[in-house]
Amino acid sequence: MKNGGFRRHFQIVAGVVIGAALLWWLFRDTHWGEVGRAVSGANWAWLAASVGMVLVSFVVRVARWGFIVRTEPPVPFMRLFNATQIGFLANFVLPARMGEIIRALVLSRGTGIPVSRSIAYVAVDRVTDLAGLAAVLLITVVTFHPKGDIRLPEAMRGFYDGPVSDSLIRSASLGVGAAIVVGMAGLALLFALRNRIIRGIERVFGGHFPGLAARLVHLTEQFTAGMSVIGSPWRMSQALLASLALWGCFALTNVCAFQALHLDVPWYTTFVTLSLVAVFISLPGPPGFIGPFHAGVAGSLLLANPDLNMDLARAMAIVGHFINLIPVVVVGVWCLSTEKLSLRQLQEEGDEIAEGGGGPEEG
Repeated sequence: MKNGGFRRHFQIVAGVVIGAALLWWLFRDTHWGEVGRAVSGANWAWLAASVGMVLVSFVVRVARWGFIVRTEPPVPFMRLFNATQIGFLANFVLPARMGEIIRALVLSRGTGIPVSRSIAYVAVDRVTDLAGLAAVLLITVVTFHPKGDIRLPEAMRGFYDGPVSDSLIRSASLGVGAAIVVGMAGLALLFALRNRIIRGIERVFGGHFPGLAARLVHLTEQFTAGMSVIGSPWRMSQALLASLALWGCFALTNVCAFQALHLDVPWYTTFVTLSLVAVFISLPGPPGFIGPFHAGVAGSLLLANPDLNMDLARAMAIVGHFINLIPVVVVGVWCLSTEKLSLRQLQEEGDEIAEGGGGPEEG
């Protein structure tokens, strides 16, 4: 088995184990009758509004990517939309987070853009997304100040038993924020030094391995060409503003969902939820973020309101997951049918790229 294949299988097994453990810790003492009553008593108008905000976020996300993907002729909006939603579907139903590679692959298949450049477009898009997350973390730090140390309920202490304090939240948020800044600075530095990197490749490999040098130069040129938005302050500003709007959609999605289940939580809870869920789903997990997503939602609600009924928090985690999952699956399947593609085919090609084989036109 290739190293890449072993690594991917290890990620799958680790993700399933972590997801199963989180689900067991979170739901082991659940009173399912209470959960059922909370779900059956939900306000359907607010649920519909929450799903509507998810659909709006799809459009905003593609609009943001449109500021980054600049080609001649321009890529049509629906081509970007299909690539994005198929990538999201892959992230939800395939193991090992293949969605971003598949998003780049679908964009390349429909436009002729080299895969390496499409991957760069995706990478810059993810960086602008992290800028929106940084804004959410900042709001969380400014607004969420627990009075004294908070301890999670017994049912959730399997994965964190320590006290949650104001200083812990602040230090964790600052740590994630620092990682975001480092990532953004790294991409900017790569773009700024692209010509030196190319000259270095030619000096090191050109004399003895001209074929390898030519390939590395080509990949570097295509990848850095996909980062051209970094050299355009106006376009980059547009992408960053779109990222803030996107995370605003996420916040409103939570607000509508909280209203649907009649939750008694402070106004800033939506930002605490976004922050904690972002941390949890960054962990290895099974397809659909099952486990990490639920733990993040329930934990954030109980941090914001320690007196909240645990079963109500569990119900919100379940409902919130379906609010996000169903639109992603329905729209993603529709986009697959529009492009006449299958996830299995895309997964195989994505595995080849992830293991260093290159894209269909570059491998």
